[in-house]
Amino acid sequence: MTKLSWIYDLYRMGQSPLLLQAPDKIYQQLLLHIVAGFDARSGSLAMLGDDAQTLVIVAGIDLPAGVIGSTVALGSGVMGWVAQNGKPLLINGDFDAARFPGIQRRREQAAPSSALCWPLKLQERVIGALSVNRPANQNDFSENDREQGTALLNLASLALENINLQLDQQQRIAELQAANHKLAEAQDQLLQAEKMASIGQLAAGVAHEINNPVGYVASNLSALERNLNDLLSVLDAGERLADSMTGESPELLALRALKEKVNLAYLREDLRDILAESKEGLDRVKKIVLDLKTFSHVDQAEWTVADLHAGLESTLNIVWNELKYKADVVKEYGQLPEIECLPTQLNQVFMNLLVNAAQAIESHGTITLRTGQEGGRVWLAVSDTGKGIAPENIGRVFDPFFTTKPVGKGTGLGLSLSYGIVKKHHGQIEVESTLGQGTTFRVWLPVKQVDRI
Repeated sequence: MTKLSWIYDLYRMGQSPLLLQAPDKIYQQLLLHIVAGFDARSGSLAMLGDDAQTLVIVAGIDLPAGVIGSTVALGSGVMGWVAQNGKPLLINGDFDAARFPGIQRRREQAAPSSALCWPLKLQERVIGALSVNRPANQNDFSENDREQGTALLNLASLALENINLQLDQQQRIAELQAANHKLAEAQDQLLQAEKMASIGQLAAGVAHEINNPVGYVASNLSALERNLNDLLSVLDAGERLADSMTGESPELLALRALKEKVNLAYLREDLRDILAESKEGLDRVKKIVLDLKTFSHVDQAEWTVADLHAGLESTLNIVWNELKYKADVVKEYGQLPEIECLPTQLNQVFMNLLVNAAQAIESHGTITLRTGQEGGRVWLAVSDTGKGIAPENIGRVFDPFFTTKPVGKGTGLGLSLSYGIVKKHHGQIEVESTLGQGTTFRVWLPVKQVDRI
């Protein structure tokens, strides 16, 4: 196995989906990979703790029960000594118990015949320690093994640090997603209650909650970018060295074949693209916070081409808890082209119509969603089998603050706001109702906007 392929395998482990599910398994796989690479039988991997004064054993092969997860003080034992002094150590049957107290007693029944232990370092900064061991029936490690291992483990440290960065990033992203989920729930409650005046106050608190995890993720992405550039620089140096070599040695041919197999140039670009996409996603989260703050300012929305069915379905999912106990939802969708619109505002119209339909049903009924197209316009209809609207009230349903709901159930702004949004799209909204039988609201929208408001 060439050094490049060994490092590439470490890189692939660092990108494993297991990082999101069981990070401890990644450390164990890395240790198994390294132990096998040095033709050893056992080993252990420790990372520097948060206090920077202890090592935490994160993986091990042939260790006593309970060792993984335990800590070793810097300067204590072989790994502690190596991490504190920043120097590798080769032990071939000459273990000095006085120099490393406690280690012999812990491993005396399975003491290795030969052991190598290296500090894991990044630019002279120790991030952990790693040891590999051979039993008596194998050849002892040599000074050459120690020197070669030092070079390889310096590169492996980059992969381990990358894993740590990803783990930290996933933790911060989870915090961000939790905060964002809270934001979505809060926004849903506000939309259903139609209390637009309170959005600004909520946004200030939510923005404060989200800013911290956003800062963590942004900082980690910057650190990840720097370390990635360092790793790519090492690979570039190795590539230039390989390209400068002449001859047809088996090792050189194997290296060239590996480069072609893994498509190294593509990997470089793909890694940078992934990082750029992550930064773009972070910017989108920041925009969510900003959009919430300015939600009531409809003139700040952006026009785009969107699928009304997709918006209707997403809105239906948001208000499903409001509907599922009151009605069966029937969908009779036609073929619709994408239209030029303000999607978030139309979603608010859909939400108001769906919630109103559910609230009009006293026990249990049916809500039917229909869509279609006529010429250059599309339409969407929401029908319910509720109590209907009295004829004398039909002409007032779009008036601000008009409501027939009990006190505390609505402000009378939902349909008025919806009417304004539809008018802004150069569309129209119609209502047909029969008292005791139900109501249908039909929204007409142009496919293309001639004059935007």
